[in-house]
This record gives sequence, structure tokens and C-alpha cells, in this order.
Amino acid sequence: MRRPGRALVRLVALAGSLALGLGAAAAQEAPVEVTASPIERFDSATPVGGAYGKLVFLGGLTLSSRDKDFGGLSGLRLSDDGRRFTAISDRGNWFRGAIAYDGAKPTGLSGVVREPIVGPRGPLPGRRGADTESLDIRGRGAWIASERVHEVLRFALDAEGRAGAGRPIKLPKAVGGAPSNAGYEAIATLSSGALMMIGEKYLDAAGNNRAFVVGSKTPFEFAVKRTEDFSPTDVARLPSGGFVLLERRYVPPLSLSVRMRRLSEADVKAGAVVDGPVLMEATLSQAIDNLEGVATHRGADGRAVITAVSDDNFSGFQRTVLLQFALPE
Repeated sequence: MRRPGRALVRLVALAGSLALGLGAAAAQEAPVEVTASPIERFDSATPVGGAYGKLVFLGGLTLSSRDKDFGGLSGLRLSDDGRRFTAISDRGNWFRGAIAYDGAKPTGLSGVVREPIVGPRGPLPGRRGADTESLDIRGRGAWIASERVHEVLRFALDAEGRAGAGRPIKLPKAVGGAPSNAGYEAIATLSSGALMMIGEKYLDAAGNNRAFVVGSKTPFEFAVKRTEDFSPTDVARLPSGGFVLLERRYVPPLSLSVRMRRLSEADVKAGAVVDGPVLMEATLSQAIDNLEGVATHRGADGRAVITAVSDDNFSGFQRTVLLQFALPE
């Protein structure tokens, strides 16, 4: 009887490891009861259905839970129809569940579960060491970037969206030069399948945000134009192509602004400085908080829908808010 080749042995071992990882994740799922309070106005002049900047406010939710690990949401992705969500917190947890709607208006969450993010050495330490900040999902694959260690893990997802143990992807040496607490809060896949990573405050000689495309045969560096001291906090692919970039500017103790810009994928090239039009800008005069996650989907009426979620830093002085906007195209 022929002995199996080394490649076959490795494949069988990998399949077994993946199955064990998915089984362990499912065993650690914990239900989370989340209370949702509606946000009926983005500000005094913008009710649900009102225009704000180049967007239309569709509604929002203030989210709370007795679960001590609920919060710190820094990465977000929605299903193609916007009815299922996957989020990560900077404490090293996955959150998955469903979004309920009344027409285009979000009304609540249901079926929310929490489970630890598992890396090659076990559950990730979250903000205590890794600080899991950004998420992208494409098909049955997911990527998570941690900004303190500047590591990207790739995960295989099962049919329910559960992840096994993540494995690190190879990154250019320059990626590791980002500041410890200002690394890669914004990641998204290009149409080629390569991964785009934008630094929060990793500046080049011209003062722009350094960015990288990795996971391709020829990784390369580019930059995203930095203006008015806004820092990228997330990025997501738009249904019709290109990206929406979420940015934040915080001036202690009480000045917070957020901004969304539209970027063209065609501009993402080696050595390029990518810029794009502002879709909206808001301050604490609007119903924002520390927005750090952004996702997109195609609404039932055909419009692109942008969803943003805030990281409350597990602070009693901040909120977890989920806001949705339509982008007329």
C-alpha cells in the first residue's frame, strides 16, 4: 500500500485543524441580549429620510447590553442584503446577529452571539495586547488586522459565518513601522482579492496616510491624502465599486468629528496618493459617537446603504450607535 505523500498528510492535518477550530468556536458561542433604542433624527434638521451632505439618513440605533464584553466595536461587515452582521470588538471578540428593519429603517438586533477571536496560539488578547481593530469578509474568507502588533490574520468561515483559528498572512517589512496605537484600522479587499490596508496615523514624508496592498504577487505601497487632520478608522467596498472611507478627528477633551469620503479603486496604484470627495462630515451636534466601523450593502430599493458603528471604549461616557445612510448613485 502506498504511503500518502507529504502534501496529502499536510492537507489532512489542516482540514482536521480547521474542523476542530470551527467546532471549538461554536462551543464557545454565547448569546447576548442587546437593547436597541431608535435614533429618529441625525440632528435637529435631519429626520429619517432627510438629506445630509451627499447622503440620506435612514435611521439609527443606540445599542446597550448587560454583557460586560459588548461594546468596543471597531470592525463591521453586513450580508449582501444588509440583514446579517458580523462585527469585531477590540477586546478580541466576534459578534454576529441579525438587523431588523421597518422598510429601510433599522429597528433592532436579534440573535446576537459572541465568541472569542482565535489566532494560531489561541484566543487573541484584544486591546490588552493585540487590539483587534479592522475586519473584512469576502465569501468564506475573513481578515482581521490588529494595530498594536500590526498583524493580519486570515480566517475560513463556515456556512453560518463562524470562524476557525486565524493564520497570519505575509506582510511587507514596512507595514510593521506603524505607530503602536495608530496602525491599520481600515482594511478591505480589492476586486483582485488582494488586501488594502490604510494606516490610522502612519504618515509619509508628505504627511499623508501610508497604505499597502498585500496578498498579491507584487505587494506595493501607496498613500491616502490626509486633510484637516482626519484619521482613517475603517473602509468598505461600495456595491457599485470603489470604497467609502470612514475618518475621525478628535481634539481632547470634547471635540469629535467624523467624515466619510469616496475613493476610486482605479486610483489605488503603487506610489499613488489617493483622494476622493467628501460624502458627509459630522460633529457632536449630530447623533454620532466614536465611529470606527463601516460596512455597505445594496438596499431593497437599489440604493447603496452605508452602515457605521461606534466604539464606546467600554466607557460609561460613550455610546454604541449604529447609523445607516443611503448613497444615491
